[in-house]
Amino acid sequence: MLRIPFTLLTTVILAATSEAQILQPPRQPSWMDQWVIGGAFMGGKPLGEFRNEENGGFGGEFTLGYQPFRRQPLVLRGSIGGLQYHAVKARGYQENCDETGCWLEEVEYNARSHNMWYAYGGPEILATDGTLRPFAFAMVGRSWFRSQANFKPTSPGGQEFSQVLFSENNFSTSYGGGVRMMLTNSGRPIGLELSARVNRNIDAEYLTERGVVQNTDGSITITPRRGAAHVLGIYLGLWVGPNVHWSER
Repeated sequence: MLRIPFTLLTTVILAATSEAQILQPPRQPSWMDQWVIGGAFMGGKPLGEFRNEENGGFGGEFTLGYQPFRRQPLVLRGSIGGLQYHAVKARGYQENCDETGCWLEEVEYNARSHNMWYAYGGPEILATDGTLRPFAFAMVGRSWFRSQANFKPTSPGGQEFSQVLFSENNFSTSYGGGVRMMLTNSGRPIGLELSARVNRNIDAEYLTERGVVQNTDGSITITPRRGAAHVLGIYLGLWVGPNVHWSER
């Protein structure tokens, strides 16, 4: 009469022991889990005085951040990026040769380019759960305005020459926000990021195409401008968030 209950009890104990042997203890958190990384393409539109000189352009950005308090809505981020706000195309001739002889061929090249580069750092507030995760940030740093002229080689594969026409940098701030749509939520979340921001350059010195004059002897005379050079940027990219183990959810 007591044999059946004793057998059942033994089976239950063995099953529980076996399950305990299979389950592993939770993985210990690591400081490496809290790094975040992102990259994005951007379209930039000049604002204010800068808009009177340029129409805008395209560029990109790379972001690296760290979450100082695990699973909390704060990230300290740094971003570097650049925007080509004007480019001038030109046509020239290159000498091409083969076994039958040589000839001149007309080619198009980028004769001049005007670029803005930047590096920022600051806090970001973000949602840590959900499929759609809004975020906002404020950063400070510097912007660099750099313009150069390019000279096409006289033959294919020849050396290209470039001349820096202007280079200057200034204090800059950046404010923005957006939303991330998570594609995966296990481990490190990966998501698409859409955001907008204003890069503010209150007192900048920069060169535009209107300030470039090519003289008859081939030399170039420049007239830089000084004033506000704000840029509204629309960013679309990919974001990889901090690693959260299943045992922490």
